[in-house]
Amino acid sequence: MKKILSVSFFVTTLIVQSCCTTNTNIIPKKADANAVKEYLNERINQPFDRTQTLPVVFATNRRIVSGTSVPKCSNSYFSPNFNEGTSYGVCDISVPMKHEIGTLDSNQDGDSNQYFKFTDFTPITSTQWIEKVKNSKHDEVILFVHGFNVLFEEAVLRAAQMKYDLKFPGEIVLYTWPAGPTGGIFEKLNINGTYKANQQNAKGTIPMVKQILRDISSTGKKVHVIVHSMGHQIVLPAISELSKEKPDSFIEELILNAPDFPTTEFHSIKGNLKKASKRITVYCSPGDKALVASRQVNENERIGSCEKISGVDMINVNEVDDSLIGLNHGYYSSRQILTDLYQLLLGVDAQRRLFIRNSPSSKEDYILRK
Repeated sequence: MKKILSVSFFVTTLIVQSCCTTNTNIIPKKADANAVKEYLNERINQPFDRTQTLPVVFATNRRIVSGTSVPKCSNSYFSPNFNEGTSYGVCDISVPMKHEIGTLDSNQDGDSNQYFKFTDFTPITSTQWIEKVKNSKHDEVILFVHGFNVLFEEAVLRAAQMKYDLKFPGEIVLYTWPAGPTGGIFEKLNINGTYKANQQNAKGTIPMVKQILRDISSTGKKVHVIVHSMGHQIVLPAISELSKEKPDSFIEELILNAPDFPTTEFHSIKGNLKKASKRITVYCSPGDKALVASRQVNENERIGSCEKISGVDMINVNEVDDSLIGLNHGYYSSRQILTDLYQLLLGVDAQRRLFIRNSPSSKEDYILRK
């Protein structure tokens, strides 16, 4: 308990400091500190002491495979094939209190305190979808867009896991696009073929996500956008296009995780992204093997491999994701990233956050420490 209280106090101190001017002689008033404390206690009201059922509000352009015996919140129902229209719904997920941070162990027949479970599905209309976001009790919302080779169930579970682990009080809205292999075992082994097929689907999804962003920004909520991997090939062009229609910013925090997106194209739309977003953060890693492969396939540099860009917080996470086994690409849901993300969503500046240090490298601004 002492450790928890000390961390909470330190986070509170960071927030108060970040709200102050750069004059180090100014000491925050006690009333200001109390206001921050009250805000945190009001915001962080989700307990960790029990298994909980969390609703995941989603929109998708995955093709639906109908059938009376097909579970509705499943890969069998929401396929990896492309659909021209957008469907909306809510999947209720039982999140186990004993789950390990960053893991998605699911078992419909297992212990609810150990495994994620799908418990219910409610189809809704686009109007009901917007109303759900608008009527959320909290004034913030996260739009989460996943990356390459992610099937429907994993996307929904990841959204639930992030909401639970971040203790985020508002809605986490998922846009799940048609990613993943569409065939049998041989196609699953053909990663290169799946990548190209998913990339084509991503390109076709840009107009849908642009509309989703337009709808969410009309609710009056503070909108945060979290993207992973190939999802950037959808979200960044959508934001860039929508920014041309809007005079002001419509995104509070634009958070880019392992972006599989060409560096040259990022520079070309950077002005639009900065106009649309109050802050842009990139979690990058030169050790990301998936992006090394992407660079070879696309024959260009990817922004997720780290490149310092003015007006963007570029954070190298290689130290916390240096495993010898794996692609070093799925770090966005890890404990270290979630810890930093938690502070980021509170508005704390990068240099004031726990476990962040300035980088001497020309490739990034900061390093996330172990």
